[in-house]
Amino acid sequence: MRISSIAKYCLKRFAMAIVVLFIVTIVVFAAIRLAPGDPVLSKIGPYGDQSQENYDRIAASLGLDKPVPAQYFIWIGDCLRGDFGVSLRNSADVAGLISQKITVSLELILVALSWAVLLSIPIGIGAAIKKGSVLDQILTVLSSSALAMPSFCFGLVLIVIFSVRLGILPPNGYISFADNPRENIRLLLMPALTLGLFEMAVFTRFIRSETIEILNSNYIRTAKAKGLPKGKIYFKHALKNTLVTFITVVGSELGTLLGGTIIIEQLFGWSGLGWFIYQSVINRDYPVVQAGVLFVAVSFVIINMTVDIIYTLIDPRIELN
Repeated sequence: MRISSIAKYCLKRFAMAIVVLFIVTIVVFAAIRLAPGDPVLSKIGPYGDQSQENYDRIAASLGLDKPVPAQYFIWIGDCLRGDFGVSLRNSADVAGLISQKITVSLELILVALSWAVLLSIPIGIGAAIKKGSVLDQILTVLSSSALAMPSFCFGLVLIVIFSVRLGILPPNGYISFADNPRENIRLLLMPALTLGLFEMAVFTRFIRSETIEILNSNYIRTAKAKGLPKGKIYFKHALKNTLVTFITVVGSELGTLLGGTIIIEQLFGWSGLGWFIYQSVINRDYPVVQAGVLFVAVSFVIINMTVDIIYTLIDPRIELN
């Protein structure tokens, strides 16, 4: 019965996802064409042959000589066949470029989220248990400060301290772990700390507020009245219920960060997906922008559906609707 309900839920969400993705494709397709600039001239370059004959030839080769609705349906048909086209800038396969960049972004995002989650859970629970204490007030001020301060400011501070003053870490750049593990870790430390600080502040405040609410619930009062050990009450009963909603926050942040790490990637020269999409927008690279945004949208839908299913594994009382 449980497997059947999950299957029905997945089919329902899949149908909804198709509608959402259809709307996303229309929005991104229209938005990039309404933006100023000419992709044909970008393809030709400032020193290329800008004659009308060459312009028309390149426009036809890119399919940009057709009406906009026809261009849209051609693109959708290509996507359904797994063909995302080639980059207008360097004629490279778009699917290959996106797969390379998402690997780079995922490395940064997963490391940042991992340390943020590992630290925020005990800190948030500790602040909730000591609600109103000096420790709680200090943690509240620190988390509020981290949320108020732009991430790039903290990143600049790290660069000044560890790169300029101490000279122990490189200021920016990217080298894959397979090519040079040691240098990859050294380059990863500062951007992961910068990105993770904001996430830790978000997670800590959420866990604190959720834990306080749970600790005031009737079943926790009953557990205390039975004389159960505090550790069991806090980290088994309270934490388990906090994690159900906490997973939603982590999943949402993961989906958001897939294409939302532009500033951090730009600051530290970490050539991930966010930075790549941003550069493609500047260069009017239609196929890359369209494929990149579509990939982020699909990932977000899949992550949200996965999170909902994980709910039921943590707490079988939750019904999927």
